Amino acid sequence: MALHPSQLIALGVGKGTRALLRRSGRGGTSLPGLVAERIDPRLTGELAQGISNGSLLITGTNGKTTSTRMIAAALRGAGLLPITNREGSNMLRGITTTLLSEASWRGRLSASEHLIGVFEVDEGHLPRVIAELAPRMILITNLCRDQLDRYFEVDFVASLWATALQRLPATTTLILNADDPLVAYLGESVPNPVLYYGLEDVRWGRPQLQHSADSRRCPRCMSDLEYSLSFYAHLGHYACVACGWHRPTPRLSAWHVEVGGLDGSTIKLQTPWGPQTLEVPLPGLFNAYNAIAAAATAYSLGVEPAVVRAAVGSVAGAFGRLESFAVDGRRVLLALVKNPSSFDQVTEVLLRKRNALRLVLALNDNTQDSRDVSWIWDAGFEQLRGRLEWVIASGHRAADLAVRLKYASALDGLASNPGGLSIIPALRQAADQALRRTPPGEELTIITTYTAMWALRAAFVRRGHLRPFWQT
Repeated sequence: MALHPSQLIALGVGKGTRALLRRSGRGGTSLPGLVAERIDPRLTGELAQGISNGSLLITGTNGKTTSTRMIAAALRGAGLLPITNREGSNMLRGITTTLLSEASWRGRLSASEHLIGVFEVDEGHLPRVIAELAPRMILITNLCRDQLDRYFEVDFVASLWATALQRLPATTTLILNADDPLVAYLGESVPNPVLYYGLEDVRWGRPQLQHSADSRRCPRCMSDLEYSLSFYAHLGHYACVACGWHRPTPRLSAWHVEVGGLDGSTIKLQTPWGPQTLEVPLPGLFNAYNAIAAAATAYSLGVEPAVVRAAVGSVAGAFGRLESFAVDGRRVLLALVKNPSSFDQVTEVLLRKRNALRLVLALNDNTQDSRDVSWIWDAGFEQLRGRLEWVIASGHRAADLAVRLKYASALDGLASNPGGLSIIPALRQAADQALRRTPPGEELTIITTYTAMWALRAAFVRRGHLRPFWQT
């Protein structure tokens, strides 16, 4: 593969930009790709052609980063060399940055006979990435309301995806979550091979949808769906009485899941490759779903079950995703949330613990977070009622958090504690006060939105408590 002169210039400038950013202590995960794209937008597609084993894409609202890490680990264990945007920059510019960082100055990718692309993709950028990479496989985890000012309602994103999938090569395989109706319906109108995965363990089902559910109507006829059980948000077992459309039967199903608080879970799977068991070292039912999705993808790529089992069992949580670390003899748990379903799942995991929470809640409204923070009114803050020792509200919208906590009655029982609720918009000041209030040997929990997580994490990195995200 020989690059055109303009592509060589784009490659060189992009690589130089990344080197300068890394030297200055910044990640350089997206700007190099953006600069290169501006010089020659064809560079991404040209570089991707050098990936001899093709590329797979992982998208969805929640679970992309963790599922991508599990899949990359499984492929690595199978003897392949995954090129992956492990630093989490999942727009096209981030994928371009990953490719140019792996390429030589002439645009050649090393060890090309073993290379495979494993790219996490932002929901809104999936159409552009499909057009550039022509992937061999796509995993779609779920579709929940997120960043309403960017993506509007979930039906809009589903329509973007449906249109993009129509342009796929006929050989591209889709791995779809059968328990999410909007995701499952994507397999109805494409000629591509489709493998559905889902959860069959009814013990985790609720009799009705949660308040945070985003998909209540049949995607075929728009009548109300009837749920026989709901696992969380709108994931569950459903059918449309009006037109007869229903949840597809998954070819890979988790028939038994044991979730053990922060200790992870054990999953028993029925698959086309025989029964399998996974030990997942990450907490929560949502991470069990991530493991099921990753296993379905890896099996479909021909990875041996034993290799998948080892990969899933060894993957650590991604930065900010219930990331645990020590600060001066205290344990800190940093948890990213971005929408009602992620907030509900994270708090459900935390509240399995017996002790009352010492909690920092941080809410920002930067572009990357979403300017619209109305989602907090659909998140289950009511779960915190009676479970707080004290709470500090922080971030740009700290006052909004305080109001939401009040209306959820989450502050009940704290009235006699003069420090039960503190409002400290400055993130580092809030974290410092919370650490001072947490006794040595005890735990502090920080639940935070995207840009607040980055700011807090950067502060902990500067103090030597964490490694930079690109080194995790």
